[in-house]
Amino acid sequence: MTTSPTRIRIQDSLDAALARKRVVLWYDPTGEWAEDFDSYQPKAAEKRRVVGNEFTIKVAISRAPLHHRFLLYIPSEKPPEPDNWLLDLLLAGHEFKADRASLDIQEAGLTLEFKALAQQHEAFFRSPFHTQHLKDLLRPNEDENAVRLKMLAVLAKQPPDIDKLLLRAFSQLDPTDAEADDPVEATYGSAQLSGHFWKTVASKFGYRSPAPSLRDFAVALFRSASPIGPQGDLQPHSRVFLSFWKDSLTNRPAFVAWSEAMAQLLAIEPQLNDAPPEFDPGEEDSFELIERFVLHRLVQGFAAGDPEEQLLQTIRNRRHSTWYEKHQHGYQAIEQAISLRSLLQKAALQVESFEAGLQHYTNSWWRIDAAYRRCTFHARAYQQPGLLQQLRHWVESHYVNNFLLPLTNHWSDHVAGLTQWRSDALPRQKEFHMRYVHAPLSSRGLKRLFVVISDALRYEAARDFAERLQNQPGKGWQVEMQALLGSLPSYTQLGMASLLPGAQVSLNPADGSAMVDGVSATGTDNRDKILKAYADGRAKALLAEDFLNLPTKTAGRELTRDHDLIVIYHNRIDQVGDKLATEVQTFQAVEQAFEDLEQILRKIGSLKGSQALITADHGFLFQQKPLDANDKAVFPPADQLPTKSRRFALGDGIEPRPGQKIFAAQALGFTGSWSAVFPLGLDRFPIKGSGARFVHGGTSLQEVVVPVIKLRRETKEESRLVEVDVLRLPAKITTTRLKVSLFQRDPVEAKNVLPLQLRIGLYAKADDAPLCAPRTLLFDSAASDPREREQQLTLELSNAADAYNNQPVELRLERVVEGVATPVPYKTEELKLQRPFGSDFEDF
Repeated sequence: MTTSPTRIRIQDSLDAALARKRVVLWYDPTGEWAEDFDSYQPKAAEKRRVVGNEFTIKVAISRAPLHHRFLLYIPSEKPPEPDNWLLDLLLAGHEFKADRASLDIQEAGLTLEFKALAQQHEAFFRSPFHTQHLKDLLRPNEDENAVRLKMLAVLAKQPPDIDKLLLRAFSQLDPTDAEADDPVEATYGSAQLSGHFWKTVASKFGYRSPAPSLRDFAVALFRSASPIGPQGDLQPHSRVFLSFWKDSLTNRPAFVAWSEAMAQLLAIEPQLNDAPPEFDPGEEDSFELIERFVLHRLVQGFAAGDPEEQLLQTIRNRRHSTWYEKHQHGYQAIEQAISLRSLLQKAALQVESFEAGLQHYTNSWWRIDAAYRRCTFHARAYQQPGLLQQLRHWVESHYVNNFLLPLTNHWSDHVAGLTQWRSDALPRQKEFHMRYVHAPLSSRGLKRLFVVISDALRYEAARDFAERLQNQPGKGWQVEMQALLGSLPSYTQLGMASLLPGAQVSLNPADGSAMVDGVSATGTDNRDKILKAYADGRAKALLAEDFLNLPTKTAGRELTRDHDLIVIYHNRIDQVGDKLATEVQTFQAVEQAFEDLEQILRKIGSLKGSQALITADHGFLFQQKPLDANDKAVFPPADQLPTKSRRFALGDGIEPRPGQKIFAAQALGFTGSWSAVFPLGLDRFPIKGSGARFVHGGTSLQEVVVPVIKLRRETKEESRLVEVDVLRLPAKITTTRLKVSLFQRDPVEAKNVLPLQLRIGLYAKADDAPLCAPRTLLFDSAASDPREREQQLTLELSNAADAYNNQPVELRLERVVEGVATPVPYKTEELKLQRPFGSDFEDF
């Protein structure tokens, strides 16, 4: 007696057969299914047992209404067609078979021609879950290969795509575990489908092996992608597969693990070590060792004096590499070293006068400081001192010896001749409040002003930050950059006091403290009192961290309601640089300061602030390498020197010494009988327990040129992305290569017209199958000449394209959005794929 589940399967299959056909014939030569026939109660059909009454049944069926359905149970063998009285009914109807294989394929929605397939993969069809999911995937007129691929998909719980099945298999196997079971056999072996899996892989990739396995296939796959060593013999689709594997966020960890394992197995590193000078990996990125090799070659090329454009082009070629983000700091360190070299070659560090020195620095020389700072920051962040040692030595040596030293010496010659600390080129720092705060607030057009004072934000860093703001997309801030001549000595107490309202700033030489109109300017609370006295209580001084922590809708609204002037004191750079233990992190602190300032500006924007200022109390000198012995000064003889710092000292009766400049208090704009002495050039006074790499207080351009960034909220329309068109695209693809020209319509402009990054690929229109490895291009040209805004690329078709001959395909341009895994559709162009084989004649 059959079991209940089997009987249910039979009855369901009979219901399905009767729903499709008017007459269903069931041959049962052994009579084993008689009981199931008897127990079956059709919902809308008549059961008949056929035992020598064929003619009678045929008459009954012919006279019955057409909607009337019949199940004919025949407990005998099916006779040969010439002897079969029911042949006409059989041909027009459906033959039901109750053997297990027949039940399986009927339940899966397959026809009897797939019975052998069901018998071969019996374990698969034993599961109702498998058969139901297979039935959901099946489409009309599919052959055995298509059915088996969908069976693989059901077992792997993946789409019926051999690429996706491979990705899942790779993610299941640790390439370093030699004892682990092959996931292909583990997933498909019991269903006898492993062979078909590898047959499908062979068809698409050209992989053939007497004992196929995932590890063996991985070797062939990575060998085919390797730009060095013995080349693999897989089909071009292997590169398409690797491209999508690398780009998949889900499968990326598996790719990294397999890439590292294959690099060791294929001995990529020793082959790269022996690579000839002309070897160029291009954009190949299947191994991280390629990235390291390119970086190594770049450092060597820089040391050898390779042309700037050649080095920068190599860096641009690697920006879309799988490994670029991991090595980004390394590339940017090299890029900034290239920029520094170029700037030094072009710079004429002649200082014609004190005023000319200030103008040269604010116009161009500041960029040399910025390139050095950025290079040093990225080199430290990359944490590969061995690789960058030679480059960093060059950068440090040339920055100090070919820029800092000659510039400060030439500049000091003019400082030494000054009788007063003032300039016609730049306003004094003491004029900041009247020019930038009082005048705007006194006008009717401004109700509220935010002032951010960032301790030790030197001019070059402020210019860098301002340019970053200008290049940010969308609504933001209009930026105007100006400069002041900082007060001397260029240190925090005096710099902060010089930015406050008041008639007279005084300096106490005994301790270096500063006062404004007799009120101490030390600390936020005292500065708040001075500001409130100026603004009749409608001014507020507060620390940056306190400002950022204000709830916008409550305390933030109260702050803007009750105050017209809000001064925010930010201390990131000086806090880090002015300590012996942390001064080497100065340039990291500058980058962190940029992030802080952006947060502060966003907060100001959320409080409806329309205008803001960013300035500093002073700048600084910094060099990464330890100080040269020649840069160490000694304090001069004096009646007293109560206040001493690395770059200045205050006291009475100071005697002049060579290489030092003495200013009387009146020459610096103060009252009193005291004087200030400054070491010229790069010299530092000896102070125990303090750092010597990060210093300020002296007279160098880097210390005394104080930035002012004027910011106004933008009200103009949103910026837009640059537009790109496809040029000279053929109607048909007749070769294995498709050349594409892409034209950037307009030059990129800061804020108005923004760069666009596109991923370009070729796909089958029928099922979205990728037909080439996609390429990524960045359209960021600012060139006014249209010819310079055209880019060309060549797409290599994979062998998978052969299956789509004489079919429409699509060239897809997709926008790459930062932080979004899936590119956004941009443009599509339709072409026809026509195989270039002369023997394939469509017409004769």
